[in-house]
Amino acid sequence: MRTPRAASRSALAALVAVAVVAAGGAAGAAETPVGAEGWQGLLGSRPLPQLGGRWVVVLRAPSLADRVRRAGGTATERQMRAWTATARAAQRRAITGLWSRGAPVDPEQSYVRVLNGFAASIDPMLLPTIERDRAVAGVYPVRAAYPAAVPPPALDAEAFGPTSGRRVGLELPGFDGTGVTVALLDTGVDLRHPFLQGRLLPGIDILDADGDPSAAQNPTEPGRPERHATGLAGLVAGVRGPAGLHGVAPGASVLPIRVAGWQPDADGSVSIYGRTDQVLAGLEAAVDPNDDGDAHDGARIALVGVVEPFASFPDGPLARAGRGALALGTLVVSPAGNDGPAGPGYGSIAAPAGTSGVLGVAASDSRGQSPTVHILLRAGLRVLASGQTALGGAAGPEDVVSARVVALPRRQVVAVTRGSALDRLFDADGYSRVAGGAVLLPTGPTTPEAVRELAAAGARAVLVDGPIPAGSLGIDEPVEVPIVGVSAGVARQVRLSLAAGVPVELGVGAAAFGDNPELGAVAPFSSTGLSLDGGAGADVAAPGVGLVTAVPGRNEGGAARYGTLSGSSAAAAVVAGSAALLAQARPDLDAAGLRSALVATARRRAGALGPGIVDPAGASSVELVADPPIVALRALVGKRSQTTGRVLLRNVSRRPLVVELRPGAAAAGVSVRAVPARVVVQPGRSKPVELSVAAKVRPAAPGALEGSVRAVAAPGTRLRVPWAAAIPVTRLPAISRVALSVPVFTASDRKPAVLSLVAGRVDGSAERPQLLPLARLEIELYRGKRRVGTLVRLRDVLPGRYAFGLTGRGPKGARLPKGAYLIRVLGVPVGGGPPTTRSVPFRLR
Repeated sequence: MRTPRAASRSALAALVAVAVVAAGGAAGAAETPVGAEGWQGLLGSRPLPQLGGRWVVVLRAPSLADRVRRAGGTATERQMRAWTATARAAQRRAITGLWSRGAPVDPEQSYVRVLNGFAASIDPMLLPTIERDRAVAGVYPVRAAYPAAVPPPALDAEAFGPTSGRRVGLELPGFDGTGVTVALLDTGVDLRHPFLQGRLLPGIDILDADGDPSAAQNPTEPGRPERHATGLAGLVAGVRGPAGLHGVAPGASVLPIRVAGWQPDADGSVSIYGRTDQVLAGLEAAVDPNDDGDAHDGARIALVGVVEPFASFPDGPLARAGRGALALGTLVVSPAGNDGPAGPGYGSIAAPAGTSGVLGVAASDSRGQSPTVHILLRAGLRVLASGQTALGGAAGPEDVVSARVVALPRRQVVAVTRGSALDRLFDADGYSRVAGGAVLLPTGPTTPEAVRELAAAGARAVLVDGPIPAGSLGIDEPVEVPIVGVSAGVARQVRLSLAAGVPVELGVGAAAFGDNPELGAVAPFSSTGLSLDGGAGADVAAPGVGLVTAVPGRNEGGAARYGTLSGSSAAAAVVAGSAALLAQARPDLDAAGLRSALVATARRRAGALGPGIVDPAGASSVELVADPPIVALRALVGKRSQTTGRVLLRNVSRRPLVVELRPGAAAAGVSVRAVPARVVVQPGRSKPVELSVAAKVRPAAPGALEGSVRAVAAPGTRLRVPWAAAIPVTRLPAISRVALSVPVFTASDRKPAVLSLVAGRVDGSAERPQLLPLARLEIELYRGKRRVGTLVRLRDVLPGRYAFGLTGRGPKGARLPKGAYLIRVLGVPVGGGPPTTRSVPFRLR
């Protein structure tokens, strides 16, 4: 199809999103480079993907899920096929319309079930035209999705003993998940591993339509297969393992859907990751595996093992897809992420966890004992850290280790996705940069392979920038050097001291095992804080440290390999298995009922807020569930001290329930009221309840209020309904540092003027950063007081510096007349805070 010339160009010549230091955070944080760097440093140690200019275009036309939802949640096979065909036809019309209006798009992925939309590589110049189209609900960026676990060190079955690793220990007596399908959206799986035999269904490869979902080898380094999904599959449904090892639901079937794997990265090599568009395609396959338009054969549970860091936007494509899957009867289970402490406001929760239709899972530490060491960290004569701390590996020093500290650059990737990683630890003459030293790693994921590379280069100890659970790196396979974590503040002091020429020394004492003080607590690496809709980021927690499972491949003797897995994706696999047990035990519960039952019955530590440990046995006896299971109240912006929310109470028993609503746990000075305070709910029916929360003294921003309401129905039925409300910073701008490279310029498509700005903020401290992304960023063009139109509209914008090229063309691509103009930039923060506007004048000559 030919492109009309007049609309083939736009005022937007280029769109470049570059993460840099964002605007100053909360008071007192300005001198510390928190900004975007405080959280982008975490992303910096992940592989940089090739996203290929891809965007997801969400259409206004209803999807299959929308039609089913409007029909009350039920539909026949014939209706579903007809509605799917209608959605597909509406999408074709929308694409044809975009072509006719000068926006040629060639979809790589099409979605009509969980949402109506498509993904394509789109010229940035066409984005304004697409956004303005009446058929389009929004255009969203494609992001990278990474496995949310530490790769397991491998053992073969012969070396595997009864005490190796950590067994999950969750069960529902009399049930093993038989008849329940769990779709696994992750990397490829070792289809021949004996631990998974009989449990795998014929799968789907989204990355290679002609392939199968097997664990692919690194194309540049054979012998390194994709490993993550094999471990997750074993945790869900492994059978007949050594020493009686099995998964949580050994009778369940696993449908492998490969949505991540070895793909080209920005450094010209390959790395393991997925993309938003690939995960969406995987969810489409999970709800309709045979692709016939009828979702009755969809998986009961979809475990998404990869995450988009920090991106739990409430209206993004993954959020919409999660709600769509729920409406079609598939419960999406997703890790909260492994980016550590954040919050208590908007935190480090990854997508799709933290969105309203998805069950988000944090990792807890279920080990009774853990290894510790005593450390002494000195900068000159000043003590930076001293005391007992967790040892990241199972093996520690037998004698005291003393070494100078060497800090690797924040952007250096030591870990595992490239064969040349080890070479980077040596200089041009072949001398090790880290020999004899204690190496301080950048923030971000740390793996056993990275530590082994450092040990091979002569490092005597490893310092991790951020907390790590004791023994989480190499529980079964001894790591050659001690690994300890230090706080972000201490790591920052180490770097500042080294930069100032002050030598830093680390002393590590002999290792010992003792009672685990974090038993049952959320693991320190697990992402925390609220999601970007103000709701609790993680709905439940599950064991996620040192869990024993399958590893791809065989040893030299042909025996299968096993190892341990740590991370919130390991915990999500445990919850997916628990959901399979519950689905078999309670076939009357739909996807929303499964989610609510698991959240409501999760076991919490005494007096603790936050997610409880999943309890499938407790969930099997529920009579009353809440939708949503955790209520996201409206954010307390400005001086507001009252907020409201709504919850549906649903009776999933066979008897009428008289339910009384009573205040539960809350901070001092916080009052909670439910209207009505008493409802009668008939079997299979729901009743709405309005919640109102008032705080006499509210926490300082950035912060959050959290609490619960108790729903009591005699005899013996009790339901805990948690609630949360964000308290964002509103006195600081949502956009800043808006500047135009030149105030006067000649219209040019080749040499545009550059408009740069910082979008969003990172408030709080380096130890507990709190993101404030933008729900929407708009750049509008004015001539005098007359609005010419919108040049740019971006949605779900993470904090960072962004640059836009202005060519001197108007919103519809026509050249602008010479004269004076005004650029107006609008930033709308997530959570409903006040928008920020900035204006920049310019003149075309």
